[in-house]
Amino acid sequence: MSNKAKVNSRKVDFEVVELNTSDSTGPKTVALHFKTEGTNQFCDFTEFLLTYVREEKVKNGSLSIYTPHTTTCFLINESETGYINDFGTSIEELVPSDKYYEHDDWDKRTENMQEDENVNGRSHVRGSIVGTTAITLPIVDGEILLGRWQRIFFVELDCSRSRRLFVQRNDIS
Repeated sequence: MSNKAKVNSRKVDFEVVELNTSDSTGPKTVALHFKTEGTNQFCDFTEFLLTYVREEKVKNGSLSIYTPHTTTCFLINESETGYINDFGTSIEELVPSDKYYEHDDWDKRTENMQEDENVNGRSHVRGSIVGTTAITLPIVDGEILLGRWQRIFFVELDCSRSRRLFVQRNDIS
């Protein structure tokens, strides 16, 4: 199984860490650790997820993916340069980077602060509007049910940083 996610024409390395396992038909959870490169980066994990389901021999059940980061999200869409470019342009128009965000105002904000706090109010708003932190996909006869052109993207809405996502398979066969 390749530990690379496609990012436009480049590959992003990631490490797979097994978190738990049960019998062959129960749930199994793995974490993927990787580093993103910048704002509005689309990381295509579709091939990894298809291979994972095949290698885990999941016949019927579901696959859940989750990101614990509020400035990232999952989107299912086409892997097309025009779409990805349109996303970047449209999200900037909808939630501009140069706008005032109270989240970034250290004189007003008092909650959830840390020493290395980023100015990322726009990233939090973008994540709330455009995507979701979790997706569950059905698996039937060993295949994830996706549309012909659909791809599963992890989208970085903040800056380059270390990230992780969790994948849990549940085989009900």
